Amino acid sequence: MTRPRIVFVAPPFAGHLYPLLELAMAAQAAGYRVEVITGAAKLPSVTASGLTASALPCLSGVSLERIVDTNRAVGGNPLRLLKQLRASLEVAVAARDQLLALWRVAPPDLVVADSVAVSAGLAAQALGIGWITTIATPFTIENRRGVPCYMGGWTEGSGLGHRLRDAAGRILTRMAKRGMALAVSDLLSALGSGVYREDGTEACYSPRSILGFGLTELEFNRDWPLHFQMIGPVFANPEVESPAPPLASGRPNVLVSLGTHLPWAKKTLAADMAWFAAQRPDLHFVATLGHPERMDEAAIYLARNAVMVPFLSYRTHLGCFDAVIHHGGAGISYAAISLGRPAIVVPHDYDQFDYAARIVAKGAGLRVRRLRSPEMLAALDGIMAPDTCPGLSALAAAAAGYDPHAAFLEVVDSMTGG
Repeated sequence: MTRPRIVFVAPPFAGHLYPLLELAMAAQAAGYRVEVITGAAKLPSVTASGLTASALPCLSGVSLERIVDTNRAVGGNPLRLLKQLRASLEVAVAARDQLLALWRVAPPDLVVADSVAVSAGLAAQALGIGWITTIATPFTIENRRGVPCYMGGWTEGSGLGHRLRDAAGRILTRMAKRGMALAVSDLLSALGSGVYREDGTEACYSPRSILGFGLTELEFNRDWPLHFQMIGPVFANPEVESPAPPLASGRPNVLVSLGTHLPWAKKTLAADMAWFAAQRPDLHFVATLGHPERMDEAAIYLARNAVMVPFLSYRTHLGCFDAVIHHGGAGISYAAISLGRPAIVVPHDYDQFDYAARIVAKGAGLRVRRLRSPEMLAALDGIMAPDTCPGLSALAAAAAGYDPHAAFLEVVDSMTGG
């Protein structure tokens, strides 16, 4: 008997594609026929994982990277947000049309779509194919109770004042989304979707299954969609293993990471590292630039105790460090928590402020506003103290208790009939 065929769809960005590759490998090992659709730039990563891969024309080329790799922070600037949204939707419309053409000829039995690959879910829905949404930032799903996201990193509170604040934030979020939808109504019409379904749920997520790559224990108290399930952190890296980082002996090693995007922030990273080295000669700093394609390049020493490497695998090498300075991305946030490493979070854009709020509130790290600041020096002192992160060990233990592969395969079995 032929096993069901599952197609995984994600843009060619590490934080979105790599978690899906881990699940795709698990599905293939379980006997499912698996295909991954992404951009041409990441086809070598997919095939190196032993998976069948194909590229969508609209997900290839530098124009796609320019949408996310902005030359400055997007923040809450409505014009920048609208420009980015319009560019994203133009790609989504093209992707939906290309997927429909493919799947009308050879329809899969199930589609697994990253949360930003909305076009894959809508194409599947148009053809009557079941689909699963996976999301690395579960807190971005709208709620009817609890703290809303994209408010600059609001944290939990008690009392009437906080409940009114949260309610106002949720209303503001919906108003902003509806306003943006009006501004891009032509593209949403071409995509065949609105922002919300008739029942009020968000149309960008599957109506049958949403799987969150996170920890319930890290989240603030809130409600979730009925078909949502938290399956645990997924942050493996399928690239060829990175070389061991140049570490120091006899003093603490600190990893610095701004992820794979944020090129505007990385422009000053070398100067930031040199400043760290001069201010804290008792610590050894290693920065990763997040470029796996440049992994063969030599490390760059900025000082005796500060070095930059092109790429570093979190799963393999993060455990060698005593602490981490990072931007609040999903992958590095959960890697640090899972490996029990205290973090100093310097959020730069998007949902990174919400990760920072949760990491601080749950006792897994500290937050500072700027890399080069007196606040950072104080945080470096604090992060090395044993009682600074009282919740970290419990969160690491909680992460170890999840089995993302088993949870994912259970959902897949139920949706495909095994």
